[in-house]
Amino acid sequence: MSSITRMVTFGVLSLGWLVFAYHAGSMIPDQQLWFALLITFLFGIPLYMAATYSVTIQRIHRANQFRNLGILYWFLNKRILPYIGWALWSVTFSFLLIFYLGVTQKIEWIVFLLTVPVFSCFHVIFSPVAAREFKSYIALHKSLIWTRWATALAMAGFYVLYVKLASGYQPYASLAEAIQVRSLGIDGASNSVLILETARLLGFIEGLKAYVLGNLRSLNDLIFLIFIFLGSAVLFYNIALAISSFMVPLSEYRRVFSPLQDVDEPAPIQPCSLAISSALITFFMLFIYVPSTVYVDAWLRSTPQFVEQLQKKQAAAVEKIESLEKIGDDYYKPGTIAQTRQAYLEVVHELETSVSELKKTTNESFMLMAHNVDDYLDWYYSLPGEYERIVALATGKLENWMIERLEAYLMQGNAFGPVQQSIEDALRKNEALRVEYLEKINRILADNQIEPATQQPEIIQYSPLDAIKEPPSNSVIVNLESRLLISGGIGAAGAITGAIAGKVTGKVIAKGAISLGAKALVKVAAGKAASVLGGAAAGAASGAAIGSVFPGVGTAIGAALGGIIGGISVGLGVEHLLLKLEEHYSREEFKQQILEAIDEAREEFEESLEIDRIE
Repeated sequence: MSSITRMVTFGVLSLGWLVFAYHAGSMIPDQQLWFALLITFLFGIPLYMAATYSVTIQRIHRANQFRNLGILYWFLNKRILPYIGWALWSVTFSFLLIFYLGVTQKIEWIVFLLTVPVFSCFHVIFSPVAAREFKSYIALHKSLIWTRWATALAMAGFYVLYVKLASGYQPYASLAEAIQVRSLGIDGASNSVLILETARLLGFIEGLKAYVLGNLRSLNDLIFLIFIFLGSAVLFYNIALAISSFMVPLSEYRRVFSPLQDVDEPAPIQPCSLAISSALITFFMLFIYVPSTVYVDAWLRSTPQFVEQLQKKQAAAVEKIESLEKIGDDYYKPGTIAQTRQAYLEVVHELETSVSELKKTTNESFMLMAHNVDDYLDWYYSLPGEYERIVALATGKLENWMIERLEAYLMQGNAFGPVQQSIEDALRKNEALRVEYLEKINRILADNQIEPATQQPEIIQYSPLDAIKEPPSNSVIVNLESRLLISGGIGAAGAITGAIAGKVTGKVIAKGAISLGAKALVKVAAGKAASVLGGAAAGAASGAAIGSVFPGVGTAIGAALGGIIGGISVGLGVEHLLLKLEEHYSREEFKQQILEAIDEAREEFEESLEIDRIE
């Protein structure tokens, strides 16, 4: 038989075997005992044949290690005990597996079907490797062993991934709930007590598994995945062992019924061997398998007190095993505290987003304030600005006047208006999130609160109710509100700009820039006055010459007017030159001092916006 034909035959038989198990298993709970016995026997044949063939090859290989056929050879190399053991295991495993496959969900059943192509792929890989190293029948045996283990481990890993993504084992509030959910589709209408009790027991085991694994998942994800991996590895190994029987040529099965022979081609089955094998199979079927099962069913039917006792023990186990979470004085389903923490983290994320947006707006506002510095310096080094300072100097309020003008220019355009709006929005959002959080927490608690079925349930996690209901708050914005005097969280549009401008001017004063400017103005005032007097004298002479056209009074009036005009013209010219000279030498230094003050204020402001302050 060619390899392609063998693979196609293997695929058809393996998939047919699993499909047969799925449909027959779903029918068993409603059928009679004879139907369950027949289906179990037919379903277990591939598993038993693969196991006995593997045992036979191992015994052939081991036989070459013995010198004499003594007691050890009989004890270690005889096949009768392994054959009996595998017969019992095949029947038991097949009976339970048919029940299990019959109630699995379709998506989970598809996962089991994937065992066939995975097995085929691994066999294609291992078969050539074994063929190069071993005899033909040993190579087949070795390749099947490697393929079974590789398939079992690969499918177990895949099943763990399936459980992880599909969340097949969610935490249950109680074992009773887990059994009720997992037993759906297992109960039937059969007249066989054995079938009904087996179905009930399987539902109990499935519910217990789901409950334990679900709680393990809520406590330790790694332990949960390890349990799932180990259990599924056993299951998939037996499935791989059963379908591997379809990969063995029929002629190779003659070794199972013949004496141990180390030959490439097994000899035909001798009539004596065939008679013995048939007798053993008949004896097992008619005098062990069927009668023992019927006797067990009859005994269960005749001793209802045993069934009742068994059900009571299951009920006692349900009552005994109850793990709950406790919040305050009330009990909740496992996973409730995790849900509240998730709701808490969602609010924290929203608050962090608000702070990040505020930091972005803050950077833009400080840049705009820095741009206003040039407008201030343009005024400072202008003639109107100069005379405003002279008037302030005359009234003794020069430094205060300069501080007020600097603040006014820094606040120009309401540079921090967007920051003010961002904080107002964040405060409103913070309040809305608090209300939304409390509503969500109350809904989670209401949906998950449960009355314990036992007097002393196991508390797997505890949290005070106040801690659960305390919503996260943005301490950054709350502290900023008080620091920047935002009344009630919603202040005037320019409140923050004025506060920041005041901090900047305070730092400029600390650097001495405004005081130095005032002292410089006093020093040059005398020089400027002398310039004005000189200009007035020159203007008077010019005015007298003009007024000489009108002798007498005209000369005096002309001298006065000329003095005024000359004083103003020459004085303005001298003032303009002196301001330009002062601007040339001091503007950049003065600007740098103001910008440094703005940078320092920026650093302090940003320190108050660190998102690790969220509580």
